[in-house]
Amino acid sequence: MYKVKIISSLFIVVFINFLFLAKYTVRFTNYSLLLSFVISIIYCQFYFYRDKIKLRENYRNKIIFFAVLGYVLFSLLLFQLFPLSGVNVDRYSVITSFWDSFFQSKYVYLSKSHQGNMPGPMPFYFILALPFYFMHELGYFSIMGLIVFVLALKYSKVKNNQLIIGVMMLIGSAFLFWETVSRSNILLNSSLVLFSLLIFMKSLSIVKNKHILLNGLIIGLLLSTRNVLIIPYIVLFLYTLKAKIYSFTDMIKVSLIILVVFALTFTPFVVNHYQEFLKINPFIIQSSSLMPSWLSFLCVFFTISTLFFTKSYDDVFYFSGLYLLITILTYLAYHICVDGFHNAFYKSNVDISYFLLCIPFFMFYLLFEKKTPVGISSAK
Repeated sequence: MYKVKIISSLFIVVFINFLFLAKYTVRFTNYSLLLSFVISIIYCQFYFYRDKIKLRENYRNKIIFFAVLGYVLFSLLLFQLFPLSGVNVDRYSVITSFWDSFFQSKYVYLSKSHQGNMPGPMPFYFILALPFYFMHELGYFSIMGLIVFVLALKYSKVKNNQLIIGVMMLIGSAFLFWETVSRSNILLNSSLVLFSLLIFMKSLSIVKNKHILLNGLIIGLLLSTRNVLIIPYIVLFLYTLKAKIYSFTDMIKVSLIILVVFALTFTPFVVNHYQEFLKINPFIIQSSSLMPSWLSFLCVFFTISTLFFTKSYDDVFYFSGLYLLITILTYLAYHICVDGFHNAFYKSNVDISYFLLCIPFFMFYLLFEKKTPVGISSAK
């Protein structure tokens, strides 16, 4: 079963990369599908030949450092070659209009991007982006996705030869190129949640009240980014209850802290705008922008079934990615039924960048060696 999960994780990562290749190479070649297929085969070799890396440990560290640094420098060039004026994705504009409205004492969730879209993400998403707003280049915010993912791998003590493979697969992917050029930040949001799952598990080795407070604070903040990212936390909490890592009382305590922290992130933006908040808020915007609310709730509710499948620590990451994938595939299927495949895929009625939500989880599962993290056995 473990091998099936490994193979399916690799297939999903390659498939998502294939989607980006197929969609965007069609703009300059009539053989986009063939080209995408060939590139996908080459892309797989990064993983299949991972055991061929026979370098000294200090060389591996240098390769990782210079690979990440090289991509950061390459990104600076991309920002010059693809200025904001030519970017069709409006995530950068949503952030800009949000903070422009805030500093003008206007209600932020009535602001609109240059494409007329209202801000759907939760408040902490915008708080994370604030330093980059002041820098007048939100592309730096996008680059943080790669950096946070690498830090998560380092934090979990993934071996450097595996880390090299992960870095190469990321910087060689079409989806990271697209994310950088379009100043998107989906990969960053998801990588932060992945990191928080790792912190959750490792924190169990410290005093119980302290790790409950720590985890409640971190999860409360990160839930205040995108609604759909509640899915990995449902998977995590169900596993910790099933494995008796957390008691039901502990779960109630951490959940209360999460709710308080989550609510507090709204405070700066709701003060003096309470009536407007009741009429329009990110819950209303997100529930109507992608697919019908009942379908979104069904996907989240379906996540409860992970209770029957998660049997080990690493399963948390696999099923977090899988249920995120199922949610985005449901969104894609809905729009294909409503708009037709061509309009949904090639005309961008579906935003395929949401598939990036599951990438960090599947990538981590591919690179992580099965083991029990510090703190779990002592937390029972």
